[in-house]
Amino acid sequence: MVKSRASKILLVAVVLPGLSWADTGTAYVTGVAPSMLVVKSNGTSYTQLDAPSYVKIFARLEYDTGVAGRIKGWRIQPVITNGYGIASEIPGLGIYRQMHTYAIGHRPKFIHKNLMFPVMGSHFADRAVAMCNLKADYLRSQGKSDAWIFSQDRMVSFRVSVDYHVDANGAGSKKPILEGSGYTEIGVRCSRFMGPQVPVANTKLAVPTAVLKATMQVEEVVAPDGTCRIDTTTAISANKANAVIKYRFVHNSGKRSKVFVTKTQANKIAVVKHQWNLPDGPGPEQGWVRIEGVSPKFESNLGAYSMNCHGKGPIGVNGSNKAGIKRTLRQR
Repeated sequence: MVKSRASKILLVAVVLPGLSWADTGTAYVTGVAPSMLVVKSNGTSYTQLDAPSYVKIFARLEYDTGVAGRIKGWRIQPVITNGYGIASEIPGLGIYRQMHTYAIGHRPKFIHKNLMFPVMGSHFADRAVAMCNLKADYLRSQGKSDAWIFSQDRMVSFRVSVDYHVDANGAGSKKPILEGSGYTEIGVRCSRFMGPQVPVANTKLAVPTAVLKATMQVEEVVAPDGTCRIDTTTAISANKANAVIKYRFVHNSGKRSKVFVTKTQANKIAVVKHQWNLPDGPGPEQGWVRIEGVSPKFESNLGAYSMNCHGKGPIGVNGSNKAGIKRTLRQR
């Protein structure tokens, strides 16, 4: 059993004659997009993160069992910490964990995988604003005025690494050599204050559509043939009736559906229902889906699921309508 955080070397085996069968492994971040986040200010404090829908973290996982041994399974997830002030981790990133278990007879001797984690921008919001305000407090302690502090951009950052675990057998798995490659940074620009906005005269333009809230519920369904699906119901609340809303689904694997269109009713709410077939893989099928707005921009809560399927079926939106057994109703 092997576990390592790629931000530092946790275990190094001294290679001596007769011990050259040691397993070798590494996992590291290869890139982030975007590489810069922006926090707005009002002249006396930093107020909010201009967050993207997702920050994509790209990583590489490598493991080799050498002369003897096989890989039974692996898992990996992103780790994000404050790069300014107290270096505490952002919680809740376990939902982005990716993993795979290999069946007997199909266990590889080595793995070389490129991975991508689509981390929601909302995970960064409070931490980014807090780091910027901590920077401002430090400058005030040096006798600097707010006018001086907010007259130019200030920089802080997040540090991004990965935490991984490889389950292997064989003589080499007892004393593996694990390598780390430090961390990658996501910059945070604490923006200078641009001054108050000049009010614009009322031109009687139409009020733009805005989504106030989107709440997803998930029902887990097992069909008679052993296949699994999830039925999602999402209530989208907007600021006006007859508002046209374009949206799509996002799966924790990074897959996105085609763009759908709905319209709010007189109560300013649109209710949309969709189905996803789940593939039958080794072990339980776990993950989440959510809705993201294309026009206007918004995000629903995560619709999490955990099932154990015994049938076949590709994952996708609007799957089979066969009758099944509804197992649970969950919302996060």
